[in-house]
Amino acid sequence: MVAIIIDIVLARRGIGLLGAWQGVVHSSGTPVRAAVAWWAIMGGAFGAGFVIAFVTSRFSWLYLRSLRGVAVGALAIGLSGISDLAPPAAAGAANHQALVTLGAMAAAMLMAGFGAFFAVRH
Repeated sequence: MVAIIIDIVLARRGIGLLGAWQGVVHSSGTPVRAAVAWWAIMGGAFGAGFVIAFVTSRFSWLYLRSLRGVAVGALAIGLSGISDLAPPAAAGAANHQALVTLGAMAAAMLMAGFGAFFAVRH
C-alpha cells in the first residue's frame, strides 16, 4: 500500500515510472529522475515492511481482533481517496504503464519482505 501511495504521489509530481524509464532508455531524460522514482518506492516499501513487522511482533493483537476490520476499512477508503489524485496514463502507454507498475510493485513486495525479515531477526 505504501508503494502504491508513493507511486501516485510521484506521478502527481511528474515523476512517473514509465516516463522516467523511457528517459533513461532514449537518453532524453535524466537518470536521476528514474533513480528517484524507483528508490523512493523501494525505500518506502522496505521501511513500511520493517515498521509493520516490528510493531506486530512486539505487541499482542489478540485482544484487538475487532479493530482489524475497522483498520482495513479505513486503509481502503484512504487509498481510494488517494488514487483519485493519480493522473491517467496516455492512451498508447496504458499497457506499458501497467507492466512497469506491476514490476515495481513486485520489487516493492520483495523489499517489504526484506524489511520484515530484518525487523524480526533476533
